[in-house]
Amino acid sequence: MALEKLSGIAAKQLGLFTRDDARDAHVSSDQLRRLVRRGVVERASPQVFRFAAAARSWHQDVLAACLDGGPDCVASHRTAAVLHAFDGFSPGVIEVLVPMSKRHRRKNVIVHHTRLLPEGDRVRVGRIPTTSKARTLIDLGAVVPADLVEAAFDSAERDRSVRRATVERRYESLRAPGRNGIGAMTQVLQGRVAVERVPRSVLEREMLRVLSSAGLRLPVSRYRTRMPDGRRYEIDFAYVDERVAIEVDGHGSHATRRERAADNVRANALGDAGWTMRRFTYEQVMYDSAAVAETVRACLR
Repeated sequence: MALEKLSGIAAKQLGLFTRDDARDAHVSSDQLRRLVRRGVVERASPQVFRFAAAARSWHQDVLAACLDGGPDCVASHRTAAVLHAFDGFSPGVIEVLVPMSKRHRRKNVIVHHTRLLPEGDRVRVGRIPTTSKARTLIDLGAVVPADLVEAAFDSAERDRSVRRATVERRYESLRAPGRNGIGAMTQVLQGRVAVERVPRSVLEREMLRVLSSAGLRLPVSRYRTRMPDGRRYEIDFAYVDERVAIEVDGHGSHATRRERAADNVRANALGDAGWTMRRFTYEQVMYDSAAVAETVRACLR
C-alpha cells in the first residue's frame, strides 16, 4: 500500500519523488534503500529519486533540479524560456532560481539566487514550477545578449502570451542599479515598436539587424497595402515611399504548389501596383548578410 501511494505521488511528478514524499507515503529509509538495491528506484540526487520504469527526459531532469532545491526553487532563465516556448531557445542547459538564503548546489545545474521571488513571478508549466513569462524575459538578460532577449519578447508578443504592459510593470519593480541583466531589458523596451509591427520570427528580426548594421534606414514591418481591385496583402518589410517590398522565407514557408502559386499571384499584383519586390532565403539573411544589404541598397537608389 505504501509503495502504491508513493507511485501515485511520482506519477504526478514525471516519475520523481523526494525523501519527504517517501516519508509522507510511509516508506521508510530502509525500504527506500532496498528499492534502490533492487533497481526499482534510482537516485536522481541526494533528495530526489525516480522510478526506473519512468521515461527519462530533459523535462524530468528540470523537475528533479527544482524538487532538489526545495519548495521555493523554480526553473528559470534559459530553461524557463524553453518551457515557455520562446523563439531562439531549445532544451539543453538547466537553470533554476532559489531565494538568496537557500544553499543549493547540483551537478550540471546552474543555480541563480534572488532576493525577490513573489508568488506572481511563479507559475507551473505542466508539472514544472517556473518563473512567469514576464520575469523570465527580464531575467534572460543576465545570461544571453539583448538580441536574444528581444527575439524571445517578439515571440511572446506574437503569440499573445504576454502583455507588454505586464513586462513593463514588472521591469519597473525589479529595476535597480547593478541588478544583473537588467540592462538588456532596458535596451529592448527603449527600442520597442508597436505590437502590430513586432517581427513574427527570429528570421525577420535578423533581417532588421542586417539592414541596421549596413546603415540602411529601417523599413516598416508587416506593412498592409490594398490593391486597386480591393485585395489586401501584408508585406514583411516595406519602404513605402520607394515602393520596395522585402520578403524573407524561412525553411517551412511556401513549400506546397498552392502556396507557390499564391506567391506568384501576389508578387504579380504588387508588381502591377508599382512595387519592386525582393525575396531572401533564411541562408541569405543568416550567412550572406552583406549581399542582402547591398541588394536592398541598390533597390533604394
